[in-house]
Amino acid sequence: MAIGENTKKIKVLILTDAFIIRGDATVPKNMRFSDALNKFLKNQQFMAITNAEITLVYGGTTLEKRDFIMVNREQVIAISPNT
Repeated sequence: MAIGENTKKIKVLILTDAFIIRGDATVPKNMRFSDALNKFLKNQQFMAITNAEITLVYGGTTLEKRDFIMVNREQVIAISPNT
């Protein structure tokens, strides 16, 4: 989803088998994060995350920081807004 006047960034925490990813997801301003996931991303294979920090689940070592990554939804165990 493109960033525009009708969208907002939400900080998210994503858990996979191996990684914890913290970053920003873009959703419509007038929509809750869970509704945006269900409506706009349900048919998408990948989720765009900006300002991503990738950490190992075991050991907590931060591997890298990236301006932009694509996360395969099939690898996601859990996703949550991260305030």
